[in-house]
Amino acid sequence: MGKRQIIYRPAQIGGNQALVNREVNLVTRELRVWHGVVTSVGSSEIELKDARKGKHTFTLEQIDKIYDEVITDY
Repeated sequence: MGKRQIIYRPAQIGGNQALVNREVNLVTRELRVWHGVVTSVGSSEIELKDARKGKHTFTLEQIDKIYDEVITDY
């Protein structure tokens, strides 16, 4: 089994409901990394819930990328 990263840029994030309930890493333009579960995605912002149940809202302008790791059979 292996892992593969899927990277989403801001143009691919807005309104992307496939991200909801996924555990991701969000990298801001200031190069800060936030880890958590996506709770909602709007056309201009995304909400992330971290391990301590804290909710954080980011606008698409603040985001450099979001990446997700998928376990593969190969």
